[in-house]
Amino acid sequence: MKKITERENFYRMIDREKPDFIPHQPSLLQMIIPSALGDRAENCATGYDWFGVHWTEDPDMPMMPMVTPGIDPILEDIEDWEDVIEWPDLDAIDWEACAKKDVPRKDPSKVLCAMMLSGPFERLHDLMGFEEALCALVTNPEECEAFFSRLCDFKIEQIRRLKKYYDIDMVHFQDDWGTQNDLMFQPDIWRELIRPHVQRVVDAAHEVGVLFDQHSCGKIDRIIGEVIDMGIDVIDPVQPVNDIDRWIADYKDRVVFMGALDAQNVIDNPDATDEEIMGEVKQKIDLFGNAGAFFIPFAVSLTPNVMKALDDCFVYGRAFYDDAYLDDIERFEQEAARRAGKPLKMGTVPGTEMNQ
Repeated sequence: MKKITERENFYRMIDREKPDFIPHQPSLLQMIIPSALGDRAENCATGYDWFGVHWTEDPDMPMMPMVTPGIDPILEDIEDWEDVIEWPDLDAIDWEACAKKDVPRKDPSKVLCAMMLSGPFERLHDLMGFEEALCALVTNPEECEAFFSRLCDFKIEQIRRLKKYYDIDMVHFQDDWGTQNDLMFQPDIWRELIRPHVQRVVDAAHEVGVLFDQHSCGKIDRIIGEVIDMGIDVIDPVQPVNDIDRWIADYKDRVVFMGALDAQNVIDNPDATDEEIMGEVKQKIDLFGNAGAFFIPFAVSLTPNVMKALDDCFVYGRAFYDDAYLDDIERFEQEAARRAGKPLKMGTVPGTEMNQ
């Protein structure tokens, strides 16, 4: 049996073919936050993004800054968005230079995935504040939709340039729509104001040969079928607050699931034992793998335990389907032992070092 790379294994799943092994996210994804995009301050540190929003970095959450509290919003009234918002000039960016800096070498064994932060709803509340953005969706949906349309036009042009200059394989499109209890807004708001424009971004990505990973944290059960209907290639992070059994039963042949490991109750629990973390990994890999679903395990985690969990994913997942990769496990465990105790450099995607 000829052994294949993580990239080849992933594309088998995209083609709806049985993979050789359960993917190991840090070995699969060559993640970048392109410096040609300014959705955050440089290197996701404290500072202004290209729309003038000020972000503050939390040392305990590297590369995950929050909008700085106490600063007046850029946009106070959604009706003023056309006059207030200054759109960055994409022609003024040296895309070739940025690509050379961000991707000095494209790893042929991995999937080059560009993080695209602040999708339509996220950018709206970046600019207005969370409560005002939610109110605007209800009180002035027409202007919200007009803004979303313009923003998604802007995102589409970015994706085209990312493909041309970076030769990306996939875009990680981030727009959170759920809390841990339910959607942040009624499903019809998403259907009427957000979905049509995200659909255009999905279609535009596919037109230039870029796969689409839709990221939405939280409980999005009420719209998951419609999200997958958009033709996305990957859905993440599949948080356990959702009805994962139903997702697998209904959509296992239509999308690659990425995520599902329980960070809040297991991986980020300071009292969690190594055995409990491995138990969570085995339970989720068994759940998806035995059902014939396409699955990339990872967790939206904020603690170093995520590396323990992802190491366990490699060890358990490499031989899940076949014994041909047992020697990979031995080599991986030797490498894990060598890096034990070394400082972790965690990126925006848990367990993944970002190329910056």
